[in-house]
Amino acid sequence: MESLVKDFVEEVEAENYETQNFGSSLAEINKNGAAKSLEPMVTMIVKAIGENKLAQATLTLTDADIQVRLETSVVNLPLRYLTAMKKMLADDDTLPISVYSIIESPDVNASSLRIDKVASADDFVSHQGDMAAAIATWLEKQLDQIKVNQDKKDDEANEETTD
Repeated sequence: MESLVKDFVEEVEAENYETQNFGSSLAEINKNGAAKSLEPMVTMIVKAIGENKLAQATLTLTDADIQVRLETSVVNLPLRYLTAMKKMLADDDTLPISVYSIIESPDVNASSLRIDKVASADDFVSHQGDMAAAIATWLEKQLDQIKVNQDKKDDEANEETTD
C-alpha cells in the first residue's frame, strides 16, 4: 500500500480515515495480557488496509493516564502532527503506508509520547498474527517503562519530603 503525499495529506486533513475507540484497563491487561486488549485494534487496522483506507485505532486505559494507538501513516508521527509532516514531505512523493504503534502517558518518557514502526501496511496484513504478538510485547515493554518511571518519581517525591 502506497500513497501520494498530497493525497495522504488531503485524507488526513479531511479526517477521511477509519477510526475506532476501544477501552480496557491496566488491571485487565495485567490479568489477561496485552494481546487480548490489542486484538480488536489489529483486526480493525487489517480491515481498513484491506479496503485501502487509512486508519487509527485507539485504546484508552480507564484506570491509568495511558492511551495506545495503532495508526497508518507515511511517516513516524501521529496523524495529529500533520502540519509537521507537511513541512517534511514533498507533495509529489509516493511513499509506502506503514502501521505505527503509539503510546501516550506522562510517564512513558520526557515527551510523554513513544511511536514505533510496526511494519509496512502490506506486511501487517500478511503477518497479522505475528503483528498482534509483536505489538503486545511492545506494549508490555512500554507499560514496564511507565512503571519504572512512576516508581522513580515516587522515590524522588519521598526523598524531598524526608529532607
